[in-house]
Amino acid sequence: MNLFTIVIVVAAIALTASAQVPALSGNFNVTSPTPNSPYVAQQILPCTYQLFQNVDTTGLTMNIDLISTATGSNVSLHIATNADMSKSSNSAKQNGNLTSYEHSTNYLIPTSVTPGSYKVSFSAGGAAPLDIPINILPAAASSSLAAKGGSATGVAGSSATGGSIFSSDAVAMPASLSLGEKCLMALTCVVGIALV
Repeated sequence: MNLFTIVIVVAAIALTASAQVPALSGNFNVTSPTPNSPYVAQQILPCTYQLFQNVDTTGLTMNIDLISTATGSNVSLHIATNADMSKSSNSAKQNGNLTSYEHSTNYLIPTSVTPGSYKVSFSAGGAAPLDIPINILPAAASSSLAAKGGSATGVAGSSATGGSIFSSDAVAMPASLSLGEKCLMALTCVVGIALV
């Protein structure tokens, strides 16, 4: 294996590890949302956290809030109050010899949210909250298919009328991959090209 391949593999491992943001209290990690990633109004904001095996979560509560970071804004929306802090076999995740317990809440970002900078605040047990900075983009404009006599399905980027992806009325598919997934995919392509 050449040096270039080793560097790419190490970078991919570092990217995977950086997808987890540890809380200062040491009670949990946040794996989603990805820091500084864009999310869109009227779409899902996934909030996923992992509890550590050696931490006693009895009596701990998890609250998750969406808070605007714009100057002068006082927007604060509750995503989850008293979120799940249980450690059961249903939520157990193995990573080598380590066991963690993963819980997730999917929050539909309301259309009333003003686009801009926000933070998703995870707070557990009175410790300092773990704030993940994100950007919220405006909701996508409605498709022009209905105006042209076609009908759109509920899935973004697909049409009930069919057609070519090369036609002028094709609906663009939104980027649904996280920044980490995009970087990992790019690194995989680089490794493939390097090996050729």
